[in-house]
Amino acid sequence: MIICSCAVISERDIDCAVIEIMSAGTALIPTPGVVFRHLNKKMNCCTCAPVAVSAIYNAMDRLAADTRVCPFALADARAKLIRIEERRAIRQRRVETAASALRTSSAQRRIVA
Repeated sequence: MIICSCAVISERDIDCAVIEIMSAGTALIPTPGVVFRHLNKKMNCCTCAPVAVSAIYNAMDRLAADTRVCPFALADARAKLIRIEERRAIRQRRVETAASALRTSSAQRRIVA
């Protein structure tokens, strides 16, 4: 299955990249950016990011089931990815709250004026 049509990356490419990243001695977390850089590709429109994240999680699950990579390294990477996603969600809520407050205050100013 094609994950990114801009950079022409398939699910198999992501699987291979995640295997290589997680097998390396470095402690990289397989985020979409790390995986794309590992493949020497670049995200253009970034609409594939959610699908890429899903493919990365699936690859990590398969690796854990196959025990080709240390399960502790996979669990640690998964926990870090979850923390990154939680922080992103918190930032997004802050932005939405600030935008809502800004819209409310500008609407109130229009009513007063």
